[in-house]
Amino acid sequence: MKLLSAALQKQEYNLAAHILVYGLVKASLENLRNSPGLHMSRNRYGNKTKRQEKG
Repeated sequence: MKLLSAALQKQEYNLAAHILVYGLVKASLENLRNSPGLHMSRNRYGNKTKRQEKG
């Protein structure tokens, strides 16, 4: 937050925009990681794979 305030104070709007986008992407990734309904993952080719069920 300090970096965003400093960028706005110096009127570096391009830097401020990048800081905001970075924060939004980081927050959305955290939401995906913490999502309890996430049962599918993707392999290295981008195809969905089913996780092993513990039984």
